[in-house]
Amino acid sequence: MLGDLFYQAKGRITSKRVLDLEGPKIESSYFLEGKMRGKIEVVEIGTFSTIPTSDDTFFVDGKDIVTVKGGNEIATVKAQGISKYKDSSKIISGSNFYRSSKTGKLSFLNNLVGVYEATVDIDGNILYKVWEWK
Repeated sequence: MLGDLFYQAKGRITSKRVLDLEGPKIESSYFLEGKMRGKIEVVEIGTFSTIPTSDDTFFVDGKDIVTVKGGNEIATVKAQGISKYKDSSKIISGSNFYRSSKTGKLSFLNNLVGVYEATVDIDGNILYKVWEWK
């Protein structure tokens, strides 16, 4: 069951590179800033690769690190999803698998599964939302 929205962030694609011409497979790195549970300020860096599966649809596979802004606490994220074009943007939706310490501000993320939606515009700007899967 889809739970509450717990994370909203904004950011941008910071780099891209071609990993493989067969497919092809493209890697994108990004930087996000946002809030979890409306009050925990976080920074997220990540990399995802995309592989076309059909016209205008791509499989997305990513790895991220989330840190508390101004602190040393971290969580890791493994993400998979599907990307589709909508107008001049890409809409990526999928699931996140979180791991974190059992204590601290991000402890609620340990073994949490999230459902996300990311909108990436033509300039590489990202709007990102994650809901808890219960």
